[in-house]
Amino acid sequence: MSLNVAVWPSISEDALFFMDLSQLTDENVAANGAYVTRGAPGFEILSSIRADTLLASSPKNALLSDHDGTMEPSSFYMLRYHRDRMLQAAEDLGWADTCDTIAGPSGLGLLRQVLHSYFVSESGRHGPPKPLKLRVTIDFTGYISITSTPLPPLHPSSLFPLLLSSLPASIGQALPPQSWRVTIYPISVSPSLFTRHKTTERSVYNEARSFISKRLPDADRADSLLNEILVVNQDDEVMEGSITTPYFWRGGRWVTPPAAAGGHTGTTRRYALEAGLCVEETVMRDSIEPGESIWFSNGARGWGWGVVEMQE
Repeated sequence: MSLNVAVWPSISEDALFFMDLSQLTDENVAANGAYVTRGAPGFEILSSIRADTLLASSPKNALLSDHDGTMEPSSFYMLRYHRDRMLQAAEDLGWADTCDTIAGPSGLGLLRQVLHSYFVSESGRHGPPKPLKLRVTIDFTGYISITSTPLPPLHPSSLFPLLLSSLPASIGQALPPQSWRVTIYPISVSPSLFTRHKTTERSVYNEARSFISKRLPDADRADSLLNEILVVNQDDEVMEGSITTPYFWRGGRWVTPPAAAGGHTGTTRRYALEAGLCVEETVMRDSIEPGESIWFSNGARGWGWGVVEMQE
């Protein structure tokens, strides 16, 4: 099911400028970003948000989801962080109408209202509400769309860990953490606006995940979501995972690749840095070893860990 809100005037003919966004450089965006990206068919800012009634009883999630300290319960995982990330993307793209739609307390309130209406209507259609991954997109006019897919239940400690232990099983007792199988994408990626922000232009990540699928036995392809691949830039620095933020044990502490490496500044990454779970540090491709354990986080699936199974 999808939900569309905030219907704005249609795209004018003079805005229809078509090009392959995967080839768009930062210089192009700086000079023509709002014009070029508005004209790209289907191009939108994207965020994937966990909707889960369990979160409504979490004071920590309320703190990370409200805007004025009222601690209003929220069923949406770190909602304010998702809004902030989408807003930053809109600002960098020069999308003024999008910024007006989601900026400030009123924008966050609108987003919360839209998500709540969707979650209530969708989650209870087949019995008690179940966790959903909400795929939320917004275009250059401020038009919001939502689609969803089911998610497995998670223990609260898998959503808000107090620390990242060297023993992955210690993160939670009720449910084991997710175990990811990890490899490294052999093709270097050029950082751009579309690697620093999460948008529907995901050709780099789609190609990386396609590489995983081609190497998996047929029996494992149905579970390919828990196979992760690390994306590396031209300087052999790890940028991020194709659908996660990775954390590496280096020098007696957990580190995550710096924003300067070119990857997304994800919501759970922001939480980890602000909570002191990790620090930013460059991670080189050749420092990653087969059998190494890595923590991962994702804005819909929370926290889990993985093991490097091969080095490309």
